[in-house]
Amino acid sequence: MTKRFLAILVALVFLASGLIRIGVSGLMIGQAAGWWSFGGEAVEALADTRAFIGSAEVNLVGFSVPAYFGYIGAMGLVVSIGAIGALLRRSWGLGWLAAYTAMHAALFVNFWTVNPKLWLVLLAVAGIAVIRWGNSGGRP
Repeated sequence: MTKRFLAILVALVFLASGLIRIGVSGLMIGQAAGWWSFGGEAVEALADTRAFIGSAEVNLVGFSVPAYFGYIGAMGLVVSIGAIGALLRRSWGLGWLAAYTAMHAALFVNFWTVNPKLWLVLLAVAGIAVIRWGNSGGRP
């Protein structure tokens, strides 16, 4: 495998995760607002999120459930833009991916908590490094 191929694979993973974040956040905002009612995992995920936000000792921003899912959707938009930039070998793509990573880390600061999802932040940092390495020597 070439280093460019690895960069493309990682960028596609970022893009897929971003599109999933956008879709799921939209569905969950609608579920929370009562616009529609899905069963199964959607009900469980919404209940878990409500319980987490409701029991958080610290919520610096004061996220409501819909605002939290809106933030998740914004993260999806940011990471998707970054992934597209990385696929196009544009330097601004890395900036957007770094912004996504900072947004993800900010959630831990907001709720003053560390949970197993911290590995996603570390994985994103590693992914950005692979993209930077894999896209080196290409277009600016």
